Amino acid sequence: MSNEFDHDDLANLFLNLGALQPPAELHGYAVGFLSVGGRVERQAWLKHCTELLDIEMPNPDDPDALFGVYKSALEALGSEDLALQLMLPGDELDLGQRIVSLGQWVQGFLTGFAMAGKQRQSEGDALDALSKESREALSDLAAIAQISADQADDEDGEQDYVEICEYVRVVAMTIFLECNAATPATKKPKGERLH
Repeated sequence: MSNEFDHDDLANLFLNLGALQPPAELHGYAVGFLSVGGRVERQAWLKHCTELLDIEMPNPDDPDALFGVYKSALEALGSEDLALQLMLPGDELDLGQRIVSLGQWVQGFLTGFAMAGKQRQSEGDALDALSKESREALSDLAAIAQISADQADDEDGEQDYVEICEYVRVVAMTIFLECNAATPATKKPKGERLH
């Protein structure tokens, strides 16, 4: 990911902000929101963050990192080499914790996807029907969002985790490409709230 921060940096920031949600969920939210064509300016994104993370508006230094999550997700999704990487904890954490974090990332993705989809429909910008394959993939993601740490007990758990991460990454990029085919990444952002 081409940003100046990583999962651990954001985890420390979230701790300072009093956010109970993990960085993975916010990154998933950003990717889901962008995948369906959602675009916002910096201040509107910070409102999304404060509502999603249930925090007060951060001090002047913190918004750069929060907006960086949005910008890096947009850059990765719009890159020609499809450079999106899921923001998940590294291998230093045990597999169970990483699996839970993956589920949180996917939950964030589904929430962001739903919010941007609602926003586009309310603006009269009806979202084109997703392909059958993408609808099935979204159903798969809903199941993955329920993944739990006890699924790490399987001896093939590490390999399964890597394969599921790659599947989620490909689904996110595929949905982005499908929903943004006629929407340039520079589409004028909107300032709507989550609610």
